[in-house]
Amino acid sequence: MNPKHILITAILLIPLVSGCNGMALHDVKPRELPQQTTAPAPAPVPKGPSFLDFADILIPSELSKDTSGSYIVNGFGRLVVTGRVDGDSIEKFFSSTMPSADWSRLDEYRYQDNIKMFFMKPDKLASILISENPMDTRVEIWVTQIKQR
Repeated sequence: MNPKHILITAILLIPLVSGCNGMALHDVKPRELPQQTTAPAPAPVPKGPSFLDFADILIPSELSKDTSGSYIVNGFGRLVVTGRVDGDSIEKFFSSTMPSADWSRLDEYRYQDNIKMFFMKPDKLASILISENPMDTRVEIWVTQIKQR
């Protein structure tokens, strides 16, 4: 290429390059990606009360079994559950669910931050101790067999 052609090419390219120079970066729109269509995750189903070691005593879902404190043999023994739940609400829970499983309420008493409840069936006796402390609430459920004479 001779110098004359280079000069003419440069003169023709200068207006082209300077025209792009005034274009702001925000004027260039990025290519939009297609939206991924994924089904929304199903909402978690709240867990309800369940039977743990005793087939006729419901346990609130907010309480977890303490295996180190529980001892059950042939459907009798002690079940310990703990959780961050108000003791009065646990007392109301057992007051309403135990009769629906044919437990008769015998008595209840309160001492400091403890609630002791007693229930009976024709062949067994249950006691429930609800103890509140600053970190959590502990529930001990004792079930024993009533010997027939």
